[in-house]
Amino acid sequence: MQPSDLLDLVKAAYSIDTDYKVMKQFGFSQTGVSHWRCNRSFPSTEVLKVFAEVLDIHFGVLYLHSAIWRETDLVARDKLQNILDILHTCDPQLLE
Repeated sequence: MQPSDLLDLVKAAYSIDTDYKVMKQFGFSQTGVSHWRCNRSFPSTEVLKVFAEVLDIHFGVLYLHSAIWRETDLVARDKLQNILDILHTCDPQLLE
């Protein structure tokens, strides 16, 4: 999952049509939201906690997406992705 995908999920959950409105709704900085939109950074752990609640997704799942996105070692990234895939296999609703 890219940061922009996460931002789009939040927009859809709240029926928000612009990134600016997400920024205002949640009190995020314009720079932060812009970086997420351009996939330059993944939201911080604190923001992920907010998004997990907003999206009704387990925080650990979002944190794994964050770890996968940030990981530069391809072997480690694949192992993290495997964990996410196993979670999805065990409980598909966990990722919805």
